[in-house]
Amino acid sequence: MTDKNKLVVLTHGGAGSDPAFADGTAIAGQMSMMSLQTGEPTIDAACLAVATLEDDGRFNAGIGSHKRSDGTVQMDASCMDSSGTFGAVAALEGFKNAVQAARIVSQSEYKILAGRGANQFAADQGCQTLSPDQIVGTGTDFSTTDTVGCVVRAGDEFACALSTGGIDSAIPGRVGDVPLIGCGLYAGSEGAVATTGDGEAIAMKVTALRAYQLIEQGMDPKAIVPTVIGWFKETTAFGIIVVSKIGFAGGSNRGMAWTASEMLH
Repeated sequence: MTDKNKLVVLTHGGAGSDPAFADGTAIAGQMSMMSLQTGEPTIDAACLAVATLEDDGRFNAGIGSHKRSDGTVQMDASCMDSSGTFGAVAALEGFKNAVQAARIVSQSEYKILAGRGANQFAADQGCQTLSPDQIVGTGTDFSTTDTVGCVVRAGDEFACALSTGGIDSAIPGRVGDVPLIGCGLYAGSEGAVATTGDGEAIAMKVTALRAYQLIEQGMDPKAIVPTVIGWFKETTAFGIIVVSKIGFAGGSNRGMAWTASEMLH
């Protein structure tokens, strides 16, 4: 079998997520892999994995999202594939799967929708709503659990997706790296990258695009992961998953639930 038949899925539950929750990232990965096997577009397979993680209350996304300082819940999500499709939502409120809204944005004339406009768009598109009492929160220690994400490969096609509930007790309207192209995620013809951690630090380093440039230079993902982690101070939570035509890898300077699988199709 050639690499053209290779399917790869990596999922992560966020820098600082309990590695014991890798059962959750494994299930999300299995859902994504089944989607790829049935010939679904890579971007849909990536979004399916992230939606599965959004529905797992142990992670800071979807029903597990952290609350803002005023008690509201605002979510950011994004998706991208190697054909240049990109969509994101920021400060979305009241919807179960922010990544689903981001995917619909990616099929529209827009790239990023935020706040009230994003809410209206998601409602108009029939996205499933989420009431405040359906938010379970991610337990007691909110200090580090972060963005959930996925990167996928189907032969020469790549995609990635991210979703987050943001920083616990952040002011309403705060937006991190997730919906910013090239910051939290990036996909191109040579691979895909998804990050997690301190959103402000990740954004300021345009981290995902720079990691993708290492893929373009021919660096093995197993070398890219420690290299990119090295761009951040030990005190700055950071994690990353990478897939390319050479291989795949993931890692974090914190505990992180993550899973990788590959198969020939």
